[in-house]
Formats: sequence, C-alpha cells, structure tokens
Amino acid sequence: EKVVAAHIDNGFMRKNESKVVEESLGVLGVKLHVFDCTDDFLDGTTECTDKKTKKRYTTDLLRNTTAPEEKRRIIGDTFMKVREKITNSLGLCPDKTFLAQGTLRPDLIESASSMASSKADAIKTHHNDTELV
Repeated sequence: EKVVAAHIDNGFMRKNESKVVEESLGVLGVKLHVFDCTDDFLDGTTECTDKKTKKRYTTDLLRNTTAPEEKRRIIGDTFMKVREKITNSLGLCPDKTFLAQGTLRPDLIESASSMASSKADAIKTHHNDTELV
C-alpha cells in the first residue's frame, strides 16, 4: 500500500520494453503507473561546468547533443525533474518519497563511484550520478 510503482519511459527503451515491464509486473499484482516522458527527455537540457574554463553553461537540447558526457548529464538531471513532476501528479509529498532506481555494478565501476572503489578514475559519468541526483 505504501509503495507506488512508476515506470518512466525516456524514449530510449528497447522496442515494447515499457509494455513488457507493465505486463510482467501486472502478473505479479503490481499496479504500475507508466509515464511516456519521451519529449521531456528529448527537450531536456542541464547546467554543466566547462572543465577548461570552469565556467557554467546550459547544454543544448538532448535531441541536438552529440557529446556523450553531456548526454549522460542531461538524462540524469531530466530524470530527476520528471520524477518530481510525476511525484506531484500522483499526489505524493516529495519530502516523504524515496526513489528506488536500479543501477548495475559495472555502471558504478565505470563512473568511479565510491560505492564500487575508493581509488578508481571515472571512465564516464553515470546518468544516475549527476548534481541533481
């Protein structure tokens, strides 16, 4: 009763993946709220810091972005913005809501997460590990 399951389709899912997730969880009796947020993600931007100049800048829209690091940051930050919008639309209090999001161990290793190693250098930024997340 206290768990609200939401699936955010960011537009980058495998073909029919959201439908399969909804049907699979439905078989288990989980009422899943599915949100198609494709446009939110494609039109997403975020703030980044230029590594050379240390100046802040706003990225281009994700749909126009080619730099992998910027894409990851846009996706991560857009996810948090969408999560807030969905939390409100479900009538949930953001201050009393916890987010559970899956991440694979290799993702933690590649992004040099302190949960995986205290000595690793980042290979890439993980979309679950941005300033907003």
